[in-house]
Amino acid sequence: MRGNLFSTAYLVSNAGALIILLISIWFKRTGRVIIGCLFLTAALVNAWQAIYRPEAYNIYEWLAALPVYEYLIGRVFLVHITLYILILMVLQLFIGMGILFKNRTALLLAIIYLLALAPLGAGSSFPCTLILAIACLLHLKKNNIATSPVI
Repeated sequence: MRGNLFSTAYLVSNAGALIILLISIWFKRTGRVIIGCLFLTAALVNAWQAIYRPEAYNIYEWLAALPVYEYLIGRVFLVHITLYILILMVLQLFIGMGILFKNRTALLLAIIYLLALAPLGAGSSFPCTLILAIACLLHLKKNNIATSPVI
């Protein structure tokens, strides 16, 4: 993890994740809506950046915490960056919509997605993604979430 762990973006991301976790504990519905909107916003930002500024993703090769992630990003991902980011954007879009519609499958996918981002290290504002995965897990354990897949 070679990124700046004390950058403003890093600190704000982790503080925001902690606030979302606390909101998810105290105000369950509001926490779920925030997480769903976070995924929808990420989908829009990633779509715009993949189309207009795909070179911005080059930095993640150097921020990854695991050598396998460095290899995958540098040798596979960056070759067709726009395609891969747009695929991830569609996944984020479905996860966000599913969470807003109280879908258990979407929450499970959100947890998997966030855990898969964690090895990006500082590039994913680690441990931000783990904190958000815990918030999703809290919502997944609740009984007020639909069991039928919407996605």
